[in-house]
Amino acid sequence: MDDKENQELDLLDVLKNIGNAIAKFFMFLLNGVGWVLRLIFQYKYVCIACVILFVLLGIYRNKTKIYRAETDMKITSYPSYYVKNIFDPLHSQSASCDSMTLSRELNLPIEDVKKIADIKCFYYIDFHNDGIPDYIDYDGKFDVNDTTMSILPWRMRVRVDGTDTAIFSKMTGALLYMLTNNEQIRRENELRSAQMEERIGLVDREIQLLDSLRKKEYFQKNRELSVSVDKSILLSEREMKLFHSDLLDLDKVKQDLIWERTFYAQGLLFENEFCFDSRPVNSNMKTLPRFVFLGILFSVLLCTLWKFKDRISNYLNRQV
Repeated sequence: MDDKENQELDLLDVLKNIGNAIAKFFMFLLNGVGWVLRLIFQYKYVCIACVILFVLLGIYRNKTKIYRAETDMKITSYPSYYVKNIFDPLHSQSASCDSMTLSRELNLPIEDVKKIADIKCFYYIDFHNDGIPDYIDYDGKFDVNDTTMSILPWRMRVRVDGTDTAIFSKMTGALLYMLTNNEQIRRENELRSAQMEERIGLVDREIQLLDSLRKKEYFQKNRELSVSVDKSILLSEREMKLFHSDLLDLDKVKQDLIWERTFYAQGLLFENEFCFDSRPVNSNMKTLPRFVFLGILFSVLLCTLWKFKDRISNYLNRQV
């Protein structure tokens, strides 16, 4: 019994110590918040000046409005990570204002390129590997080691930020120009187009062969069988109908191949034009609260340094 009671007392002591530690931690936080509030009140004019300064800085930075447009790209012949690796340099070039390189890559005038603030593409993430897109990985948090999710291989989201909404109408053509003129993609597109032409030619030859056989059956065998019994005539009609069905099937295959050559020969296709929001992404209502918060932090740091300036000076002047 004594051992059991001692164990219970030890457990109560541990819980009591944990409770005291948590209480001390919250009291420390409350004291810290109170100290900061007193500091702000004592140096309120400095804090107000810092906040106003940061608000003006935010307004100045938002002087050029940035608009955002997005669309989806359909990928039929390449892995999505391969396409993203081609897009990624555009982000760094637009961020560094490398207008000459962007103008050459996108085949756009310098005046239009200067209106582009950013170009990025993002994966569609598929949970449970069911082929259904669940969300867009805007934050880049996809984990390749997580087996419960995968990258959707046939679709990507493309986003363009610009200072003028007029630039968005030119971006689908410019990005397709950049992609199709990529050396690797260009070679693969040429090979795919040649293979499609070869398949179409093969189907054409099969159609011509069947058509010639049908004419032969009609002009030669049908005459021979017309003098036979009614049963033979029915057999001849049945064979001709089979030729007709085969020709229709081959013609459908040909039309499908032509459609595939027209829409999927380059392996990449924008599903729609870029759709943009008329409200800028850097509006004052969105960004000024952040600058107010930064102004308060800066003023607290500045006032703390000023309050302890003597201690800091003595510490720095102390001999090592």
